[in-house]
Amino acid sequence: MPFKDIVGHGPVVELLRQAARRGRVPQSLIFAGPDGVGKRAVATALAQAVSCPKRADGDACGTCSVCVRIAGQRFPDVTWLDKGDYASIKIDALREQILQAVGYRPFEGPRRIFIINEADDLTVQAQDALLKTLEEPPSATILILITAYPDTLLATIQSRCRRLRFGLLPEADVARILVSRAGIEPSKAHRLALVSGGSVARALSDDTGYFEEDRDLALGLLRARGAAMPERMKAAAAFAQHDNKRRAREAASTRLTILVSLLRDLSVLAAADPVPLANADLDDELRRVLRAYDPHRLVDAFDAIGRASTALDRNASPKIVADWLAATL
Repeated sequence: MPFKDIVGHGPVVELLRQAARRGRVPQSLIFAGPDGVGKRAVATALAQAVSCPKRADGDACGTCSVCVRIAGQRFPDVTWLDKGDYASIKIDALREQILQAVGYRPFEGPRRIFIINEADDLTVQAQDALLKTLEEPPSATILILITAYPDTLLATIQSRCRRLRFGLLPEADVARILVSRAGIEPSKAHRLALVSGGSVARALSDDTGYFEEDRDLALGLLRARGAAMPERMKAAAAFAQHDNKRRAREAASTRLTILVSLLRDLSVLAAADPVPLANADLDDELRRVLRAYDPHRLVDAFDAIGRASTALDRNASPKIVADWLAATL
């Protein structure tokens, strides 16, 4: 996917396109931003822009053999690393796939590009081993660390990389991607986009079976408003639970996003606004929950969720965030 096909992130994409056009792409980059907003797609586009033999004006053609192989992760000069089925990215995997190869000359393209997805999964030992490469990267090497939690990386890692910040996507862009790339029917795509919090991955969670469960847990936290503290803590414990298929932070972040959509619906109901509800199927239940939330409390609740999201991004425990939120809402 070349830069021209990326949806959103205009300033970041243009910065990278200009760098590729001038042949001055930084050798060490951190792509930092929420899950599911397109960081991997931009990393792929950058790899194509650097490697494509038909590139023009800093962008790849997207159709040649090199571009197709990069998109399919089959190009020898572009290496992807993630934790796979393991709990973290250990030093052995880092050595085998990156550190032992980083000094080799490119096979076909002008640069060798190494992309570490969910780089916050690197163990401390692996991050320490990566430092030498970041301090003295070979001239033909580009290293990209993709992460939703950049502040969990070692400070020495962060200081040696140029950080590019990716924001949440507008709802219209999320819906557009869901329709054009996931083949989702437009009306459903619009509903998913409303509760996506700007993340395509979160929008797609409805199709993986998580959405209903996550929304029930978020609603349970709102229902606990006014209950005794043991009941609030019970709702918080449920809110912080996750299965082994998702990281605790990913689950908590998704549920916080859904909380925002539920609060927005409560605000619409409180104002008797004709705007359609994002969670229209919960109309009756939301009206019951609204009894515990006057307008001032709704404003405070939005503020509390914003503070909870910031704390989660700064590596606070999802369980502690959930407990604090239950006591505050």
